[in-house]
Amino acid sequence: MGSYNRIKTNTFKSGRLRKFARTITRRFPSQHIIASRIYIRSPKRKDWRTWVNLRRNSYDFLKEWEPFWSLADCTKSAYMRQLRMQKVKAINDQAYAFLCFDLEQNVLLGGINISNVQRGISQTANIGYWLGEEFTNQGYMNEAMMAILPFLFEQMKFNRVQAYTLPENKRSRNLLHKLNFREEGLIRKCMKINDIWRDHILYSKLAEEHLK
Repeated sequence: MGSYNRIKTNTFKSGRLRKFARTITRRFPSQHIIASRIYIRSPKRKDWRTWVNLRRNSYDFLKEWEPFWSLADCTKSAYMRQLRMQKVKAINDQAYAFLCFDLEQNVLLGGINISNVQRGISQTANIGYWLGEEFTNQGYMNEAMMAILPFLFEQMKFNRVQAYTLPENKRSRNLLHKLNFREEGLIRKCMKINDIWRDHILYSKLAEEHLK
């Protein structure tokens, strides 16, 4: 289980971001979500080099599970564009990006993305996650997900968090089962992975299940 604190609005310099911070004081972590071996925080400009290196070194591994991307596009400028887009989406409560680090070594391990945020009568979001290839099979993502899920249900106030995974992605499916996500069924050709339309299995977890 992770720990988190409420946001401090003075950590935002611009007026727009400060206003945004005040509106989600109950939702967004002030600095880090901390677990026993890892910590989670929002991406920063200074992370570009380690992000680029980890993504490049894991390209052959990640491309099997992610939307198409090219090594040529994995650059500092691409990271900065992505960071700007992530901030805009967070300001508008549409999506949130997080990076996961080794707590002791301060090494980037991977990331968690919250997307397709639906408020109103739905209170639903999608969750996606990735690890650098060298950090797989060590329990890092299980720990990261266990740390971030309380934040999503208790602070972000989602009623439902859902995840899509390829049928053959046994690591991802095993992870979701360990986290007590419920398998809901096969969604036909719902996402383009590595430039090919692929079927996915939909999993979900509800706030009431988290609280049990």
